[in-house]
Amino acid sequence: MATDLSAAGRRRSRLQAEVQLLAQRYRDVSFDRQDASWVHIGRFPVPGGWNRPQVEILIDVPHGNPGYPSVAPQWFWTDRDLRTSDGRAIQHFFTSGGSSLADRSYTTKGWGHFCIHVTSWLPSSGLRIREGHNLLSYLDLIAAVFRDRQRLAGG
Repeated sequence: MATDLSAAGRRRSRLQAEVQLLAQRYRDVSFDRQDASWVHIGRFPVPGGWNRPQVEILIDVPHGNPGYPSVAPQWFWTDRDLRTSDGRAIQHFFTSGGSSLADRSYTTKGWGHFCIHVTSWLPSSGLRIREGHNLLSYLDLIAAVFRDRQRLAGG
């Protein structure tokens, strides 16, 4: 089969390589093989202070021109009923609304999303994914968000 050298084909190839890297750490990882528009982590551990020990994570992968990996993900989806262990709501975590059809579709399926504004994103080119920012480094940022529970809960 011929290699797809289109932007979408390159994004799919990159995503497939990154999913293999993610699966080494998180095991339960899948992605959108058709459009390369999302990555799903089935069991993402969260530190103490939350109402559960692990959550699902769904990452929207930026597409378009430019798209991923040149453009960093800006938000991630997780369980809508996520709260701190003392029941407080979370800042920058949205469980309803959304401007796009995809956003509304996700919220009706029980997802809520965190906004993360990545200020520095330097991916490597090609498939040298370990040499620059990638979805694994983005998940490290997500882990830092979960560790910062006190600030997120306004405490």
